[in-house]
Amino acid sequence: MVSHDKVIRGDGDVSLDGKANAETYDTMSPNYDEQLSNWGYEAPEQAARFLAKHLPDLKTAMILDCGCGTGMTGAALRKAGAGGVISGIDMSKASLEVARTKGIYDRLETADLNQPLAFEDAGVDGVLCVGVLTYVREEPLFREWKRVIRPGGVVVFTSRDDFFESRRYADTLTRLEAEGGWTMVHISDPMPYLADHPEFAKDIQVIYGVCRVG
Repeated sequence: MVSHDKVIRGDGDVSLDGKANAETYDTMSPNYDEQLSNWGYEAPEQAARFLAKHLPDLKTAMILDCGCGTGMTGAALRKAGAGGVISGIDMSKASLEVARTKGIYDRLETADLNQPLAFEDAGVDGVLCVGVLTYVREEPLFREWKRVIRPGGVVVFTSRDDFFESRRYADTLTRLEAEGGWTMVHISDPMPYLADHPEFAKDIQVIYGVCRVG
């Protein structure tokens, strides 16, 4: 059985090295969806519902699934009513191949989210980023979202509640809002994340953030 201990850890001792994390997710990709389902993972569906609630014209919106993995989030987007172009990016090539077989995405590309995004300014209507910020430097990525999302567009992201506090996400979001062109719409209370994972259960929960650009 493939070990998830390098990237799915209750103690939060994970790497920010995209290449190293991609190698682990490559090995996990064949059984990833089944394993996450067994742990009670519902974040893709919940995040897609938040995007559907706050993003106008979801049926035609161009959406970037930022850290799409094997496509669980893309499937949730389609189920929530997303009918436009969905682009998926991820560092794990094997995960992208699994996502490709689902026929959900219009564009799939390899990308290190600690680097600038290969998308033009104001090129997408919305961004969904689920279960990903654990492994990246959040402020540069937030600023990239601000760049690539059209005015009036929306980003929905998730964060472990412990990282939301220890990495001071609230301070970063407040700073971005003060600079202009970025508005915090909703920051959820901690909600269940991996309810049936032995290290997470009730100890590690998830926070959903919704922000509007422009």
